[in-house]
Amino acid sequence: MAIQNISQLRRVIFRKYSGNAWSVWTLEPDDLGQESVASFNIAPRLRSRESQLGTTNSPIKGTFDNLSASITFMADTFKNIGLALDNWTASTYTGAPTNAGQVSGGDGTDYCDEGYYSVVLQGMCDDGSTADIEFTRCQPSIDDDIEIGTSSSTSITLNLHPIIYNASLHSTDGYPAKTYRLGDEDTTKKTHLNATTGVYDEVQ
Repeated sequence: MAIQNISQLRRVIFRKYSGNAWSVWTLEPDDLGQESVASFNIAPRLRSRESQLGTTNSPIKGTFDNLSASITFMADTFKNIGLALDNWTASTYTGAPTNAGQVSGGDGTDYCDEGYYSVVLQGMCDDGSTADIEFTRCQPSIDDDIEIGTSSSTSITLNLHPIIYNASLHSTDGYPAKTYRLGDEDTTKKTHLNATTGVYDEVQ
């Protein structure tokens, strides 16, 4: 199984495309904590062939037997989870801090048309995009085993649920025309993701 765990994260950037621009929010080092781990499994479907030498397996290009990704991080508040689920209600009472508010669910709301995020995991020591990992279309959900009281923060696993690219469905949605990317966003010039605009800018 092609499982990879990453514990050296600079930040995780969530990009949502609407109209002609990206809206962006990030999990910064203070949000992630030192014990954060990003896990992903990109396993191709295999084709089996019988021969006189026995059975051989080879990957079928463009197919997936498994495609999954998640981020486990220490959350001091639930705001980031609410933003990931696109279901955050900020508090408006006098003196309410930025992170005050609520995430609520179970009201029967249908979230099927809520769209998705491009999620970019940035490596710790790269000033370009060589260490970037991008899942181009994700519909996040939280794991069902939130741990409270085991440390000073709450341990939360955010499952990203990558969507496999389908040209007939996704070619005009404004997101990259691929399912995932490991490494440089542009192979002809050095670029770096601008965490404010959500656009890859050339590094001068």
